Amino acid sequence: MSTGGNLVVPMVLWGDNCPTHCISAVLMTPDQRTIITGCNDGQLGIWDVTENWQIFPRSLLFGHTTAITCLPWHSKSETPFSLGSSKSETPYVVSASENGEMCLWDISDGRCVECSKLTVTHTNMQSYYFKNSKDLRLVCNGYYPEILIIDPLTFDTLYTLCSKVLPDWISACCVLRPVKREEDVLLAITNSGAVKIWMLTGYENRAQPVFEEESKQIRCLNAETLTCCTFNQRTVLIVCSKYWQIYDAGDFTLLCSESNRCGERWSGGDFISVDKVLVWSSDGKGYLYKLPTNADSESQEYHKHSYQPSSPHAYYILDIYSDNSPACSPAMTFNKGKGDKASPPLLIRGDSEGQVTMWTLPTVSERQMTLVRQESFDRLPALPPKCSKSLKDVWKSLYETPPGIIDGFHDHKDKPLKITATIYVPSQGKVACGRSNGSIVIAVATQSIILQLLEDKTLEHKDVPLKVLDGHDGTVTTLLYPFNENTRYEPQHLLSGGSDFSVILWDMFVGTRLHTFTVHGGEITQLLVPPMNCNQRILTSICSVGSDHTVALLSLKERKCIMLAGRHLFPVQTIKWRPLDDFMVVSCSDGTVYVWQMETGHLDRVVHGITAEDILSNCDENAMPMDGLVNPNITLSQALKRRNLATFKNLAQQKLQTPGSIIQNQRPDQVVKPQNYAMYIQGVRTNVRDPDAHIIYFDTEALIVQLLTDEYAMMSPGELEAKGFILPSYEIPGSEFSDAQAKILGMLTKIKDKADSLGQKIQSKAEGAGFSPVHSDVQASPVKGRKKEKRVVVTDVNNLTLEIARLFMSSLHAWGLDPDLDKLCMNKLGLIKPKVPLSFGLISRNGHMCLMLPAWHRRLLQEVKSSDSEVKLPQATSDKPTLLSQIETTSGMYSDSDQEGEGSPGSKSKIKRSTAEALQEELRAFSTKSRWQISSGVTTQHLLSVISTANTLMSMTNSAFINRRLKSSRPRHRSSKSFAAPQPPHLVEGGDSSEGGSEDETDGQMLHQAQIKQGWSLLAALHCVLLPEMVGSENIKSPQLEMLARRWQDRCLEIREAAQALLLAELRRIGPAGRKAIVDEWSPYLPTYVDPNLSLMNAETQKGGEEDDEDDNMDPMVSDSPLHRGSSYSFESRRKQATAIVMLGVIGAEFGHEIEPNRRKVEVTKKSKKEQEGFTLSNYSLSRHTSKALTFLLQQPPSRKLPAHTPIRRAAIDLIGRGFTVWEPYLDVSAVLLGLLELCVDSDRLVPSMTFGLPLSPAADACRTARHALSLIATARPPAFIITMAKEVARFNAMLQTTQSQHSQIQNSVLIRAKVEILRIIELLVEKMPNDVADHLVEAMDVTIHCLDVPQLKSKGLQELFPAICRFSMVSMCPISKRIWVGAKNGGLAFYDLKQHSKCQVITAHSGHIVATAIAADGKHLATYSHTDNKLKFWQTASSSLFGIGSQQTKLLKQFATQPLPITNLTNLLKLVRLVWIDNRMLILLTLDGSEYKYSI
Repeated sequence: MSTGGNLVVPMVLWGDNCPTHCISAVLMTPDQRTIITGCNDGQLGIWDVTENWQIFPRSLLFGHTTAITCLPWHSKSETPFSLGSSKSETPYVVSASENGEMCLWDISDGRCVECSKLTVTHTNMQSYYFKNSKDLRLVCNGYYPEILIIDPLTFDTLYTLCSKVLPDWISACCVLRPVKREEDVLLAITNSGAVKIWMLTGYENRAQPVFEEESKQIRCLNAETLTCCTFNQRTVLIVCSKYWQIYDAGDFTLLCSESNRCGERWSGGDFISVDKVLVWSSDGKGYLYKLPTNADSESQEYHKHSYQPSSPHAYYILDIYSDNSPACSPAMTFNKGKGDKASPPLLIRGDSEGQVTMWTLPTVSERQMTLVRQESFDRLPALPPKCSKSLKDVWKSLYETPPGIIDGFHDHKDKPLKITATIYVPSQGKVACGRSNGSIVIAVATQSIILQLLEDKTLEHKDVPLKVLDGHDGTVTTLLYPFNENTRYEPQHLLSGGSDFSVILWDMFVGTRLHTFTVHGGEITQLLVPPMNCNQRILTSICSVGSDHTVALLSLKERKCIMLAGRHLFPVQTIKWRPLDDFMVVSCSDGTVYVWQMETGHLDRVVHGITAEDILSNCDENAMPMDGLVNPNITLSQALKRRNLATFKNLAQQKLQTPGSIIQNQRPDQVVKPQNYAMYIQGVRTNVRDPDAHIIYFDTEALIVQLLTDEYAMMSPGELEAKGFILPSYEIPGSEFSDAQAKILGMLTKIKDKADSLGQKIQSKAEGAGFSPVHSDVQASPVKGRKKEKRVVVTDVNNLTLEIARLFMSSLHAWGLDPDLDKLCMNKLGLIKPKVPLSFGLISRNGHMCLMLPAWHRRLLQEVKSSDSEVKLPQATSDKPTLLSQIETTSGMYSDSDQEGEGSPGSKSKIKRSTAEALQEELRAFSTKSRWQISSGVTTQHLLSVISTANTLMSMTNSAFINRRLKSSRPRHRSSKSFAAPQPPHLVEGGDSSEGGSEDETDGQMLHQAQIKQGWSLLAALHCVLLPEMVGSENIKSPQLEMLARRWQDRCLEIREAAQALLLAELRRIGPAGRKAIVDEWSPYLPTYVDPNLSLMNAETQKGGEEDDEDDNMDPMVSDSPLHRGSSYSFESRRKQATAIVMLGVIGAEFGHEIEPNRRKVEVTKKSKKEQEGFTLSNYSLSRHTSKALTFLLQQPPSRKLPAHTPIRRAAIDLIGRGFTVWEPYLDVSAVLLGLLELCVDSDRLVPSMTFGLPLSPAADACRTARHALSLIATARPPAFIITMAKEVARFNAMLQTTQSQHSQIQNSVLIRAKVEILRIIELLVEKMPNDVADHLVEAMDVTIHCLDVPQLKSKGLQELFPAICRFSMVSMCPISKRIWVGAKNGGLAFYDLKQHSKCQVITAHSGHIVATAIAADGKHLATYSHTDNKLKFWQTASSSLFGIGSQQTKLLKQFATQPLPITNLTNLLKLVRLVWIDNRMLILLTLDGSEYKYSI
């Protein structure tokens, strides 16, 4: 389960400049539809290739911190290899970088599936299916003397190929499978020119190295590539930088050789056919050669040495003829294709400018070859590229360049200045950007982003409050807001470092410079904060690093440098701390570690080698939230790592904290720092020369928590008590709540005590809570024109959270699908349409991230255009024709020319519309179709976020984003046609009705609130249910069921409900066939089917992976520490088992065959419903196995590996409740009910309300889930619940009678501790299903009397203690004799004598159902009536002996035959008759039709 991972949606503002992408490795998938490029800065690029050979860059993947060295290609299958998935179309690619990092990527959505860091560097990797191995393996060589065979799923080294003779680094290798041999042959060449051959059977031992079979020295040093001819496996091509050679594969004799051209070096090559090779050079050119006859294995001259030396003959050059020489050698690769027109052989090149170029290899006849032979080399025919595209081309082709975060604010000559440093201040909602001219611009982040991305007519640049800090003489290189890191710092302090060697301390509230530190002799590369447990003097300081290799501690309190460490010979790479020893540990790029004393500035020691590594690894890492000291602006991935460790890890903490400012009566510097933010902005760059791009992270859970926090704080005390958020009769124990709840409830209790009226409450909230720093900043600012801000900034207290929510929902809403809903969103809800296509992203394991590039969606428009002539697209809305016309009219903009991809002049002349119109059309196509085709993962995150946030806003009172100014100016009678009838007034309680307006005004506000709630409801319904139909199923990547299943019990209630609704809607949509495919895919992962050593239900392993599910990659920022090596496979196995339990549990619960109709869902079961295979009565194997797994999770005692309240346990509890009617035949019902009751023991204390939206502690959450499951079980099967509980009560009472039972054991019984919960369920059953309770009333009474306190029952009576059960006319209690009588369905009369241990005695009274009983006022006579035998009987109940001593018996005194009553199937037997005693001797029988009959004794 995935509660550890918050739901985070990234969105990127790329800015005016395209990112640098200096390509170091390139790969094309075998289907020729995707190109993957790796660059020197560590990013990967994904490029889509269309059928008409146009290239569209799709996304950049971030995760590596150094240059990519190799991307393995796949040689055996038609598709890129599929790992760990039954869907063979899932494409995976492995990337390796210079520092040993390896990542496994799912290139369909850019998700990092696995990552690891090895100690060796790979320079070449190939993927290969070895014989006798069902899984794919990676063959790796590099800067080490072995060849490693690696499992690409886990990156474990399976076995090693070593050399006995002349061991050396392997420079190139290849694997082949000879036709007549049983084993695979691995051919490799070392740097020194030794060719080695290994024979691999597939059964190699991991513990023992495999040595070579043969070795031969040849004259070939430092080979670049080694390729065996795949056509007949008789020749080998070896390419070195100065020559390439053809060898005989049998004995490795040299057949021919070709030297390099002047000024060029060979860098790789491959066979095109038996007698033709393609070789490419370091200049990015490809050369086609015809081999001489003695090197042509199909020629008669093969291997015969003639007297004339024969050399290969060049016959074609592939070149782009560019004037610019590349900054570094291009990366090139050859893709064989299938050899036909649709999949020709291709040469792909990626260069330092981020440009990808493709050539289609020509077919040349023998006659043309003869003509070419007569020409000189310089006059060879040249082939221009088939297509070419660079990131710069994309930026040029856009109608508007991608916006930057502060474009339009103090621009230079109408062009935005380069942003060189960025910091976000969450407590203020401000973003500070340092620029290349030395200025720092501080703006309100949400408003600035709205200006760039959304079409807000009411907001202009001049309306956004702005501060510009001028102080640096050169570029601002780094920014630090210490209060973000720790609240011991002043909230107004902002620090900046520049290329002018200075560090400046600013007061960001006022906009003034407080102090300038000039202690470094180079530009400032980094500013950071020392850990908490340093001494007092260091605690008020910050640490700065200069490019002159110096490190300084600058005291903000004393305004001086208190330590300067400046003897480092190499650039500073990492800083760590040993606060208890007063040491600062500085690691340099050469591996040297310097240990400094902070207090004295003394250099304690300088160490190298292994000692240095030990010192670094033994530093107290918990004291410093950052592993490596790197400028966050050097590379995007390094910045992500910093953001990762400092903030992502906090987001993943189980204990949520509310914004510190909400705690009243505390100074700001004493407040605990909030650990998660609804929005966070990170300035990042791919290369040190680039300006910052900006990623905006929206944390859905944090946003929901903040919205609910503000909502609860705005409630009146009466509303709080009514909703159960304040428990007046209980003392709230802080230990049982999460931090968030404890703070919220403590605050709410304070509000309850203080507030006398709504007005006072709002006033106190405004003074002590919410976002006072925002307001103080606004008021303290000396900038003129401040009044204008009031026109823009909403005056609500929870302004900042609502602004973030507005930006978030405006960005994610599916615009353009329902015009009426769009109008409603804009007019009533205050959402704003985007004005440019947005670039979204996806965060995956360990903070690795995929970001979409601008214009990636134009590929989809091309495909729609090409298919439009064949298939008419379904028109989901009235806007669809414009989409098609847009594709026709603007397609010229998207066509690449065959040369440079710039578009031909003819195509440009066809465009007749303005840029603005074309942009609108592209935007409409993006929002209605393209954005839902990014990937399944992105679709899932977006839908979950939209639905959960919309449901949260729907539950709130003040949830519209429209300004009060706008509200008041808009006519009240305007409303949308799409509204349903207004909701009843109780939906909008807590409106501003107390402001003293007239009743009409109050009604208007209530109507307005109801309309807003209706709007949010419609928006949620569109995204949850209607979206696939409106977009068209071919235009949407469906939500990932696996992802939704893991969020089935997310800790955030709103996200949990959204995931459940989405999963069920998707399962219904795919129909029985789709569900069968899901069942077939996941059923092998059920714990009872898998290897016992890996099974979740193995008693020894005790479900070891479940808590890992918390740290699972499901979402992004779950854990920054990768899983320890070796556990990956079992972790993955256990994670899949957990997912399978949930997936099959959901399908079984919702679509399985019920053993008898569910009482709760009668109307559903009446419809003909096709049961899911495996969950039917004839084939029940999956039902049995799934129910077994679910009950195991419920009943397994807590252990270290499976704590008591993990999310997978909660999911099991929930699914047992939902599908109880399916699982019942295979369950021990008693054990299940007692297990659930055990969790509900402290329910009233733990759970403030079943609808309490803030995340609860794990124990409280499990309690809430168990309560819900018990309610579902009881209402689905009332007889099963009542009878089972009655049996358990009888067993408990029998145990009471035995003297051997321990008193403590009895008192600790769950039947004693869960009495309140049992009564709650019986009360629920009486209310919802009285007929079922009446059928088993005696058993229900047994349970009720067990749960009630007998002394209180004697003194107060049943009516007062438990009025619910007294609703039945067949229950009577005599207050005098302290007896309770119950009429049973079988005609028995049960009575309980409370004076004698309340034991039940039963006598036979009637021949059928007793429908009424009544006791006389003096308690001496009892009347009973049954409609089956139509008799009314009078019984004597009083004692016959003196003083009531002796046995008391119930004797029949008299009976009367009564008129038969008309009974039909619709008659309610519970209301059939009533018996009323007029006096002690006279009784009236009242019937349903109003008749009265008198009887007397």
